Amino acid sequence: MTIEEQLRDLMIKKSGSVNKFSQEIGVPQSTIFSIFQRGVGKANINSIIAICKALNISTDELAEGRITPLNIELMPEGSYRGGEQKPDIWLDYESLPENDKKQVASYIKFLKSKEGDNE
Repeated sequence: MTIEEQLRDLMIKKSGSVNKFSQEIGVPQSTIFSIFQRGVGKANINSIIAICKALNISTDELAEGRITPLNIELMPEGSYRGGEQKPDIWLDYESLPENDKKQVASYIKFLKSKEGDNE
């Protein structure tokens, strides 16, 4: 599933339809459909910020092709990232100061880069 398809699904989950979502956030429906067709990377930054703010997802992560919630309490009960089961460690991570979160993210990237070395 593409990042644009994931965004569409989140908009529908949040508001019932893309049209209603666009009305709620003040971004024209044509702009949102253009993002679906042309891609997130070609979208106006103000539109992306409005969408991310309404969906409570990270703009930085979206730019990297991932959907990451900013506040898990606003996600559906017991889920994160598109409905997967929320791990207990996520709560620990959320309670960390911002600088510590960045260190954790750096370490995760390091571990992921090592995955290919271990095969």
